[in-house]
Amino acid sequence: MVMASAGVNNMPSHQMGEGHIDSEECRLRRRRRSRLNAHHASSAPAPGPAEEGEVVQSPPPSSDSSSESAPSSQSAAEEGSDAVVAAAPQQLPSSKEKEKRWPVSFGSVALAGRLREMEDTVSLHPSFCAWADGSPMHLFAVFDGHGGPHAAALCREQMHVILAEEMAGAAAAFNNRQQSEEQPAEASASSEQVAWRGALSRSFARADALAVSACACGRGSTASVPKSCSCLLSSAQKGAIVGSTAVVALLVRDRLIVANCGDSRAVLSRGGVAVPLSQDHKPDRPDEMARIKAAGGKVMYMNGARVRGILAMSRALGHRLLKPEVICEPEISITERCEDDDCLILASDGLWDVISNKVACDVARQCLEDGSPTRAPAAAGSSEATPSSSGSAPAVSQEEEPRCFRAAALLARLALGRESSDNISVVVVDLKARG
Repeated sequence: MVMASAGVNNMPSHQMGEGHIDSEECRLRRRRRSRLNAHHASSAPAPGPAEEGEVVQSPPPSSDSSSESAPSSQSAAEEGSDAVVAAAPQQLPSSKEKEKRWPVSFGSVALAGRLREMEDTVSLHPSFCAWADGSPMHLFAVFDGHGGPHAAALCREQMHVILAEEMAGAAAAFNNRQQSEEQPAEASASSEQVAWRGALSRSFARADALAVSACACGRGSTASVPKSCSCLLSSAQKGAIVGSTAVVALLVRDRLIVANCGDSRAVLSRGGVAVPLSQDHKPDRPDEMARIKAAGGKVMYMNGARVRGILAMSRALGHRLLKPEVICEPEISITERCEDDDCLILASDGLWDVISNKVACDVARQCLEDGSPTRAPAAAGSSEATPSSSGSAPAVSQEEEPRCFRAAALLARLALGRESSDNISVVVVDLKARG
């Protein structure tokens, strides 16, 4: 058979049969496909195996997908080859590329300050869940408790759990819509943002239900089973005004998603400019005052504007006594990251009451850029130890401390030096991961 084939190849072209002409065309097509595949492999290497928590999307199944290994006809082989070249870019682990392009590092400090009781908490959960495309989602949050630390502690323990559950459900629904509907890129991005907003709103509502049903001792509820506690502190009168603010920042790919409920705040330092990503919910804010009055409530001025003269904010988690005037619906902002972004600051009102957005961003940015220990202002008191996220002095030397931790510590000490009368909690997220 080999010799016969070789003999046929020596025949003049006008004596060749029709089947041989087809085989010559096949060889040319195979050479072209080989060159195409070789060029694609050099410009975009094939993805490796998916890692834990990562979803690598494969191209949609096709009846011609197996034709390259066992073609049933020449046309099937051609279609199979073209499908591989076109679909290969979709198989790339985009989450890894995005994560490398947008690195983050973070540090936090929480201080009781001049108060006897610490009611603030911070929550730091990098890669706490993955979005529909496998991109890791990072969570950073500050909770400022009122009427006791119980609601804030409950949020610290349960918010990331609740959010992971809601994001998983939103991701599954988003994927189903993507598979059933052909959407352009802009419509897909819009649907993605709608899914994020819905998951955050549902998470805040669930956290509010936990805070309302929780006992003032901090026990009696979990993320999945809200229930009452049988201790002596579980009466409605004891826990009726227990609640907490919540400012939650999610980082996914090149997006900053901030959900805020209360007067804690998120501020972005971008190219030397302070960009507020949340707006404080104060009772004397015109739109909030109108909403409170429409709900049958009153804003009374007793040491500042307060709902019914009690609470100095118009939105919060918990506070059973003050519903429906005080609601838990967060305001959500979604910001696209850029190369000029320096850092993100989340803090309770213990910082923002005495430090402006611009000063906080300038101090944090300078600390992150210098990378050297910065002496706290003299007004802060030289006897104070540098605070850590647990409230104790750090075990590592000053040179070994992360820059973002030093930036958070410096902001906290600066607030103390300016005589802040509240608890102070600060989270600094370095969006350039310096040091």
